[in-house]
Amino acid sequence: MIDLHCHILPGIDDGAENLEASIAMAEKAIQQGITHILCTPHHNNGKYSNEKSQVISLVASLQAELEKRQLPLTLLEGQEVRITGTLIEDIHRDEILFTDLDDTYLLIEFPTLEVPLYAERLFLALCQ
Repeated sequence: MIDLHCHILPGIDDGAENLEASIAMAEKAIQQGITHILCTPHHNNGKYSNEKSQVISLVASLQAELEKRQLPLTLLEGQEVRITGTLIEDIHRDEILFTDLDDTYLLIEFPTLEVPLYAERLFLALCQ
């Protein structure tokens, strides 16, 4: 089983507070039959700005720790990207992690209380 939305990376958003919390989450995931986790820390949501390079580095570090502890779980790099009017420009600047290797799918986070008026136009532009 694959978890496509997980805040397992330690200390970078409202997920795991530290390495031990990340390891506990990994152990629980393994017990539940999860083999792969897409790590999706919040990005550009006004509170957290987890840059692509930082996420890649943290995924590699946590993956190494899991391997050291012989925990059979594969971590993949991603972000939960807040929808903004600059999202397309951010993608062109290679600042965004997609959820797949072909750069086709994004995990988009909407504001809590509304869907921005530009959302439909943005999604249509992303599909081109």
